[in-house]
Amino acid sequence: MTMPKKSERKHPPLAHAGDVAKGLLARWGFDPDNVAILPDRHPQYRACERHGRYPISMVDEQDVIRYMAPVCPVCAAEQASRRLMESAAIPKRYMGCGFDNYVVEVAGQQTALDVCRDYADHFEDRACKGSCLILCGNPGTGKNHLASAIAQAVLSKGHSVLQVTAYDIIARIRQTWQRGADNKAELDVIREFAEARLLIIDEVGKTFGSDGERVHLFEVIDHRYRDLKPTIILSNESIAGIEKYLGSAAFDRLCQNGDLLLFDWKSHRRGGAL
Repeated sequence: MTMPKKSERKHPPLAHAGDVAKGLLARWGFDPDNVAILPDRHPQYRACERHGRYPISMVDEQDVIRYMAPVCPVCAAEQASRRLMESAAIPKRYMGCGFDNYVVEVAGQQTALDVCRDYADHFEDRACKGSCLILCGNPGTGKNHLASAIAQAVLSKGHSVLQVTAYDIIARIRQTWQRGADNKAELDVIREFAEARLLIIDEVGKTFGSDGERVHLFEVIDHRYRDLKPTIILSNESIAGIEKYLGSAAFDRLCQNGDLLLFDWKSHRRGGAL
């Protein structure tokens, strides 16, 4: 078999970079002929059926034309918000709970509402300081209602939120002890709980309160403390009971720059005020 000479070998034609760029722009719905046109032909726009027109190009400070993704920014924000909501794990019972439908009948409820609303409204400032919030006291007094209202307000700002129980954290960490190639390392699970911008831990005090459980919860709280990640604690225990259950070190970290609210009125579930 005779091999063709080097000079006779055929190669596919080289694509010019400018042609490739024009092809991409055309595929994305841009006008490729506007690439080299004067900036006064920009910005260009597209129309969203739901939200009206939005820009797909701009001219920067150096009169250079910049193209953006041809996606409605409002639609993209809504999709991101839905993904955050799905990952937040807010219980279905509390999905409809907001600040506006929290019923106030006693002075303590108004204080709780004001503090929690302020926490959500100024979450970015709170997050910069790693400020935590502890809601404790009688069952059925609206702690989950207000915590879920905070969660949904923070989600609407584009931040990640995760709502779990203390048992969820302990059980998930202990699953890593089981043999299996697919199991994550204990530290990886702790980091997952530490990554959410806001972590809400419910039912603090409902497990056995062993030294092992205390260590697991401390590791999560401490990781978040060191990374300035806010944590909200929900518990039916007294203040002293929470400190005993979590340990002084974890409780001390939660208190720094944080707030503590005592829910000492009657249970809504038994006919009392919410």
